Amino acid sequence: MKSSLRFVVMGDLHYVQEQSHQRTLNGSPRGITEVADVTRNLWMTRNVTPKVIGEIAASRPDFVIQTGDIIQGHCDDEASGLREMREAMEGLERLGAPVFFALGTHDGVVGKREEEQVLQYVYPAIGKALGTDPVTKGYYTFERAGCLFIVLDYTTFAKGDAQERFIREAFAASGKYEHVFLFAHPPLVCVGRPFFTHYDFAHTVLREIADHPVDAYFCGHTHNQVSSLHKLGEYWLPQLKSSVLGYPDRAPVCLSDVRTLLPEPSAYEYGWGYLEDSAPGWWEITVNGEAVQANWHVLERGVVGQLTWRRGEKAVFARKPDFAVSSGLPLPGLDDIRSVRLRVAGSNCKAPDGYKVSLNGTEVGILQRLEYFDSRQTMKIEPRFWPLLNKLNRIEVTTDEEPMCIGGFVLEIETDDGWVRSTVSDYYANTDRWDHWGEYAVAKISPHQTVAAQLCFGS
Repeated sequence: MKSSLRFVVMGDLHYVQEQSHQRTLNGSPRGITEVADVTRNLWMTRNVTPKVIGEIAASRPDFVIQTGDIIQGHCDDEASGLREMREAMEGLERLGAPVFFALGTHDGVVGKREEEQVLQYVYPAIGKALGTDPVTKGYYTFERAGCLFIVLDYTTFAKGDAQERFIREAFAASGKYEHVFLFAHPPLVCVGRPFFTHYDFAHTVLREIADHPVDAYFCGHTHNQVSSLHKLGEYWLPQLKSSVLGYPDRAPVCLSDVRTLLPEPSAYEYGWGYLEDSAPGWWEITVNGEAVQANWHVLERGVVGQLTWRRGEKAVFARKPDFAVSSGLPLPGLDDIRSVRLRVAGSNCKAPDGYKVSLNGTEVGILQRLEYFDSRQTMKIEPRFWPLLNKLNRIEVTTDEEPMCIGGFVLEIETDDGWVRSTVSDYYANTDRWDHWGEYAVAKISPHQTVAAQLCFGS
């Protein structure tokens, strides 16, 4: 008899309970992006999350799997964190289906920090979905309709620990199932955000997948909604990200227009990706015997992307989202320009005086502190410098001595007809701390070296 089921996967939620973040909202944040993150995610908690839950509930899935960062976390105190997690869990009950969880960075880490949020709310919720008592670990398996579901907890993973043994045993037993689906919070392969995962966790899991293929790996963490296939030996792994964060009324921005894609080109196939916050979305997976269909939903837009595959076969991108064209366009005339900015991504770029930026030999501004390869970090270029723009542009950026990575430079020009973007640069690191990653698009520089990149408009 054919197995048949339909489930939903939703990624980062970052539910914000306003009273739990009074320190940040009153001007005393602990991190440089915390005020913006809490403010933005509070708005989404109020205006986006209820709509997402409503659309998913209306589709009546058999169950839902949420892949971590249920809450914003890092609250004022323990009571505040518990209140935020309790409210988030109460909200998710409106899905009207069992909800399983993979733990994320913001949810708390058992044995290290803010663990009561997990122990009092997440573990019992997982047990409820499983039909058991509260679980005692964040990694587990369950079966439905002849399929195996493996859920992992990267927040507590360490090489040689009990979870690594669990991973080996779970994969070793996976061959008897018709389909195998894998879930955790971070990507196994970084695509648009360098080094934004747990290296030992990712490589442990990838090693097992190479010997015991799975149908698909679902994750979140990077918020950029990438759908991609990755070659592991003779097998292609679908890595399908999601985040329900975003502004529904904004036009989606194609990730490859604003970020260099990191994997070796011959080792992956890129389906699509979105700039963070430009499309709240989730996956709906239908299993019918050997056939699987993965529909990518975007809030208020319906199904905009789709993969299909059969057991043991390579997945196919049956449908891809439509994006407005912004890359490869000619340089606009000066009279058509409304604003110009340099988009950039970086980590640990915190020189006290910032990094000086030159455009075609003229200093045009200073980049302030860059962290987390945040997608919203840009530098405005004043109108007096717009005549410097050419079809081919040389961007130079000074650096300092701190171990850092910087790049993803792209010139963005706003016109009445939309945005026009240059090509995107690679990344540059002045430290060996990331060498073992072997990222294709990361070049090595020396401390204090000035980075130079060529950014081109037009084809």
